[in-house]
Amino acid sequence: MKTIKKIKNQLSRLLQLSKRWRDLAPDITRQRLVIEGTIHDTFTPEDMTRYCNELSKVLKMTPITSPMCNHSPRYGWCAFMHWEESGMHVYSWDSRSPNFFSIDIYTCKKFEVDHAINYTQEFFGDNLVDLVWRE
Repeated sequence: MKTIKKIKNQLSRLLQLSKRWRDLAPDITRQRLVIEGTIHDTFTPEDMTRYCNELSKVLKMTPITSPMCNHSPRYGWCAFMHWEESGMHVYSWDSRSPNFFSIDIYTCKKFEVDHAINYTQEFFGDNLVDLVWRE
């Protein structure tokens, strides 16, 4: 009984949170995509740079900056690329097994999600262990 009550409480909380969301700028196009995966080998800063540059072409985005990479000894590598249409972040945790990455894409221009997923699968190839995504 405690488990059912706990689940009901969680569902009620989620429902309340979802009711709070409303589109405050319906005149602005916004699209988000999070892609996460695990890989056998390290996702290096050089790989991140190539990934950002190539995904920009795949999604037909207009780069404003080259990808910028930074490293935190605690968390790992991060890359950011600014597009005229917004931008993307890439995060990589190499201190765990398997290695994990998370890619956040936010744009003010519509793009094909399948193109981003297919490109990501091709980019990692046999290095890819698992891949998930959500809009």
